Amino acid sequence: MPQLASLLSEGDDQYAMVDEKKRKRKISNRESARRSRMRREQHIKDLNREIAFLGKRNNEIVQKISYLKRTSITVELENQMLKEQHDKLAKRLESLEIVCSYVCGYQRDIPRCNSQPWQVSHQPLPLITTSVGMLQFDYNPVL
Repeated sequence: MPQLASLLSEGDDQYAMVDEKKRKRKISNRESARRSRMRREQHIKDLNREIAFLGKRNNEIVQKISYLKRTSITVELENQMLKEQHDKLAKRLESLEIVCSYVCGYQRDIPRCNSQPWQVSHQPLPLITTSVGMLQFDYNPVL
């Protein structure tokens, strides 16, 4: 019987060791699960912060694009108006050169186009009325 008692006590010790190992493993697993949950929660918080940041940045970019579109449309309209104005002025200049050629008599007598049209010449041409509704330039070119 002493052998049986020693066998039982050895068995109890083995069961106690196995139970202790199971208990330690459970504790370790619980700690590991807790750390895993904390990492996951932190990751979710980080993702939410990134979502907020990217959403804000996206709104800023959308507003900037909208502003640039409006500005682009304004510039295009202004450019179109300036092109139309240029065309009208070019046609007007051509018409005035034709009129001037008839008044002066010959094409070669047309005064050269002022390269700086914003500067008014200092010699105005007097207008003479020849008949009702008709105007004539008194042009004497200085050579």
